[in-house]
Amino acid sequence: MILSLDRQIPLSTLSEINKYIHKVKIGYPLILENIEYLDDIVKLHWDEIIFDLKLADIDNTMVLIVSKFINYADSFIAHSFVGIEGALDKLSEFLKNQNKSLYLVLSMSHKGWNDEFYPYLKNIAKTIDPKGFVVGATRPNMIRIVRNDFRNKIIISPGVGAQGAMIGDAICNGADYEIIGRSIYESKDPVTEAKKIIETQEVKINECKRTEN
Repeated sequence: MILSLDRQIPLSTLSEINKYIHKVKIGYPLILENIEYLDDIVKLHWDEIIFDLKLADIDNTMVLIVSKFINYADSFIAHSFVGIEGALDKLSEFLKNQNKSLYLVLSMSHKGWNDEFYPYLKNIAKTIDPKGFVVGATRPNMIRIVRNDFRNKIIISPGVGAQGAMIGDAICNGADYEIIGRSIYESKDPVTEAKKIIETQEVKINECKRTEN
């Protein structure tokens, strides 16, 4: 599980959540709300801090943007549709030189996303060879397709909870991590909610394993 954090919550609460969820994805709203809070997030020693900037620009602009946050993040998310030459090629090269990782968006979780472009995105993904991909948990068929096309890449899946995807379904369809945010940080007791979600996910995964066997 990856915690999606788009707003500031008490550091003590975040520290407790970190005991159960060891990766965090940081969105623009939180960065714009309080950039100094990022220092506190880093001090919690997450297994991975992913900056979800949905980068989609020319190479120079994207490199300048990630340069501002290079000391905070382990990985960055970019859109794949911007293409390779003069865009993702230089971004990928820059991040590799900085010992940072890249995730490319192949399928988003909202209803308006069009997966007809996937063949084009897949070709870009094969060339760039990132750490992994973002594929919406609300699109289980696309998770299966991407897993079949990229068997050794990490798939992270947003859209669990508030956007309608059921906990554990993305994992059962081939994702490595599910991303959940509002269901945790908007709850009255985020720590307890995080524990419940992890338990629910484990039950679902075990059910899938039994079905496969």
